[in-house]
Amino acid sequence: MLIPAGQYRVFAHTKALDFRCGMDRIAQICKSELAMNPYGGAVFLFFNRRRDRAKIFFYDGTGPCLFLKRLDHGCFKLPRIEAGAAHAVIPATDLALLLEGVDVGNIKRPKARGTSAANAAKDKKYHCVANSTMVTQ
Repeated sequence: MLIPAGQYRVFAHTKALDFRCGMDRIAQICKSELAMNPYGGAVFLFFNRRRDRAKIFFYDGTGPCLFLKRLDHGCFKLPRIEAGAAHAVIPATDLALLLEGVDVGNIKRPKARGTSAANAAKDKKYHCVANSTMVTQ
């Protein structure tokens, strides 16, 4: 994808966008409706009413960039959004999946491993040996 690599924040606008809008109008929407600086390094994501098209707006340091993505079949599915919110924050890792038409709200992510006493005891009980079998101590 042509989106800048690395860490960036993605803001998805919750209201449908008139897709006749160009770069200047989208930058104005970022300022007025989202209350954010469109030239601050964030990525802004907009959808049409049918949610089969998406516009991606960001500033790469040399000028504003605007990309259009159209799904031939289906529609974009956003994760749950708070009622009345002007935008939703989407993890940067989910942007590529979302643009492929994947329902990012139903992705099962592994739970973060805690540092509880039970996990520490379990880690001490088992260890791996060269042939990848678990051996108890």
